[in-house]
Amino acid sequence: MALQDIPLWRNCPPVCPNYKCFFPPAADSYNARVATYVHERLLSVISILPLFFERGDLIGVNFHSPEALFDTSHNLFHLYNAYSIPTGHTRSVSPVDLFPQHDFPTHVLGELNIHHSTSDPTRLLSNYHQFISSHYFNRASTQLFSLLKTPAGFTRFPFTSNHRPAVLDLSFANTALLPYFSCWNPSLRPTSSDHTALTIILSTPLLQPLPKGLNWTYTDWDHISPLLTDLSLTAPPALPTPHTLDRWFDNSLAKLTHLITSNTPTKPPSSYSKQWWTPELAQLRHILHHTSCLMRKNPSLPALAHVARNTYFKAIQTGKRVHLLQFLANFDSQSVWDARKIAAGRAPDRFPTLENASSPTGINNTLLQHFFPPRPFPPPPLILPAFKDVPRVLPSEVSSALRKSSNMSAPGPSGIPYSICKHLRKATE
Repeated sequence: MALQDIPLWRNCPPVCPNYKCFFPPAADSYNARVATYVHERLLSVISILPLFFERGDLIGVNFHSPEALFDTSHNLFHLYNAYSIPTGHTRSVSPVDLFPQHDFPTHVLGELNIHHSTSDPTRLLSNYHQFISSHYFNRASTQLFSLLKTPAGFTRFPFTSNHRPAVLDLSFANTALLPYFSCWNPSLRPTSSDHTALTIILSTPLLQPLPKGLNWTYTDWDHISPLLTDLSLTAPPALPTPHTLDRWFDNSLAKLTHLITSNTPTKPPSSYSKQWWTPELAQLRHILHHTSCLMRKNPSLPALAHVARNTYFKAIQTGKRVHLLQFLANFDSQSVWDARKIAAGRAPDRFPTLENASSPTGINNTLLQHFFPPRPFPPPPLILPAFKDVPRVLPSEVSSALRKSSNMSAPGPSGIPYSICKHLRKATE
C-alpha cells in the first residue's frame, strides 16, 4: 500500500496490523509525506530494502529475490511512491527524480498534482497546466514509462462545488513491468479524504487469441428492417437527472446495438491485426485527432498538437517493443504450438466459460461482482432543465450529418461504423 500526504503522530505514520511501514526518517528541514506498507507474508519470502533520498515527499522500495519475481526473468522490482507538492510554477518532485532509467520492472505512483490530456482527456487544460504536466509526461515517454489507467474514472472528488473531479493520482510502469499490468480500479469504498483509493493489479500475462470481428458486409438487413419497425424503446424519464438520463440512453443504445450485431456474422481476425494495440493507444489516438482539430481552428496551439503526436508515436513504439519482449519472455518449446492455436483463433478450454472472463483472475472478479456487487452511489439530486427554446432534431438533419460522415472513419465505443448507421437510417425512413 502506498499512501501520500499521511497524518503523523510523533513524526510517525499510522500503524497497520500485519503490515510493515516504510517512510522517510524525520529531519529538521522536512517531515514524512509518503509511506509504503508491505505485508508481513511478503517480508518472509523476499528481501526488501527501503530507499531514502533525504527528502520527505519521495520514497523507494527495492524488492529482491534470488529467484524470479512474478514469474519473470527479473529478480529485482522497484516501487517509487511520491507526493509532489505544488510550489508555484513547479512541483516538489522533479521529472528527473521521478522517472529513473532501469532495465528491471519499475513502478512509479503517487499524487503528482498535475493535469494532462492523457490522464484526463475530457478536461480543458490551461496553458499553465499543459506547461507543467508536459515535462513529466515527456520524461516518462523518454524513459519508456507508460501511464496505467483506464479511459474513464477520476481519483479526486472535491467536497466543494467550485471544483470538478480530476485525475491527480497517477501510476506509471516501465517497459519491463508493462506486460504484467492487469487492472486499474478506482471504485473502492469512499474514505474521509477527497481522493479515491486505487487498486492496481499486476499479474502474469496470458497469450490469448484476438477476438473475432463483425463482418458488416454481410449484415442481414432483410431480417433487421421489420425488427426495427417493431422495436420499442422506453420513454425518457419525466424528471431526468444526469444518472437516470445516462442509464436510459445506454439501455436504448444497447437494445439497438444488440439487434444489429446479433444479425451480423463474425469473421476471423485479419492477418494484419495489431496484437500490440492497447486501450491506452486508442485513447492517445483520440487525443491526437482532438488536438489536430483544435489546431485547425486555433493555429496558435502547435505545441499541444506536437506533444500529442510525439506521445502517440512513442507509445506505439513502446507497445510493439513490449509485445515482442512479452513473447520472447514466455518463449519455450511449446510456444510454436501456442502460436498455431492463436493463428487458428481457438482458445484452450482451461477454465469455465463466463462472460467477459477468460482467465482465473477474470473469473474470480466476475463471480465477486455478481454475488457481492458494489454499493451503488446515489444519483445526484439535480434535475436537468428542459430546453424549451431549442427546436427538435429533424430526421433530415440526421440524414444530412450522416451523409457528411466518411465510411472509412473509425467507429466509436459501440463499434458500429458509419456505413451501418447510414443503412440503419435508410431502413427506418
